Formats: sequence, C-alpha cells, structure tokens
Amino acid sequence: MQDRRGRACPVPFGSVILVAAAWLAAAGSGPEKKPETPPASSVRDGVYTEAQAARGKTVYLERCVECHKEDLRGDQQMTPSLVGIAFTFRWKDKKLYDYFVGMRNTMPQGAPGSLSEETYADLVAFLLSEMGYAAGKDELSTDPEVLSEIVIESSATM
Repeated sequence: MQDRRGRACPVPFGSVILVAAAWLAAAGSGPEKKPETPPASSVRDGVYTEAQAARGKTVYLERCVECHKEDLRGDQQMTPSLVGIAFTFRWKDKKLYDYFVGMRNTMPQGAPGSLSEETYADLVAFLLSEMGYAAGKDELSTDPEVLSEIVIESSATM
C-alpha cells in the first residue's frame, strides 16, 4: 500500500488482527475430525466374574482380613477402609489400573508384590463385588491397557 507521494504505507495493526481473526475463525468453522476412540468402560459394566470374586474372597480371608478386618473397613487409623465412602473419595473417576497397581505395589504390607497378577485381579474383583458392582461374563484382566480403560465410578451401594 502506498500513500499519495508513492511511499510505502504500513498496514494498520488493527487491520492485521482483524484479518488474522477472520482467517482463524474460517479455519476452525469446518467439521472437526476427532480421533475415534471408544468410550472407556466402567466398573459398573461387569468387569469381573463371580468365580473370580469368590477366589478373591478366599485370598482376602487368608492374607488381608487381619489388617482390613472382616467388614473391609480397616481399623480407621493405620489401615484404610477398602469400601464405602473412603474408597469412593480416593478412587472415583480414576482408572482401575491405578487401583490394581497401588494394591500390587503396597500389599500385602510385609511383602508387596508377592502375589501373582491373577491373584491381585481376584482381590480387586472381590472388592468390587463387596461394593455392589455387578459381575459380568469375563474375568478382570491383568493387562495394563485393559485396566487403563476401566473407570472407577461411585459404587452401587453409595
């Protein structure tokens, strides 16, 4: 752009902003392509079997009941509750993988990680059953990718 004397005339800054804003608006107005990812499943979707929960109960009574008690509520001082509001407050909207790994990496207290992956999955299944989450037709997997797709929601008994 030139003025009357033929000298270069800078474009007003406000015009540049208007043009840029119009270009950005036009660029974003088309249909957005979002990656197609299936929705995460929930612990409410029956992610374990009744047989798996029964195996988990057996292990719980052998390895966990001394600290976490028969009602799974712990001693309210050193040993946390594994059910109810304490569970929901700590784990709501997190991935079941995080819960599984947390248990595996810290329990049993004297020997963390000493149980098989399947045994930890059985314990998780038992705890889910005790919180009122329904069983399904497939056993809870130990695969990190599968567990990472399962969201923990408020339990049915809350």
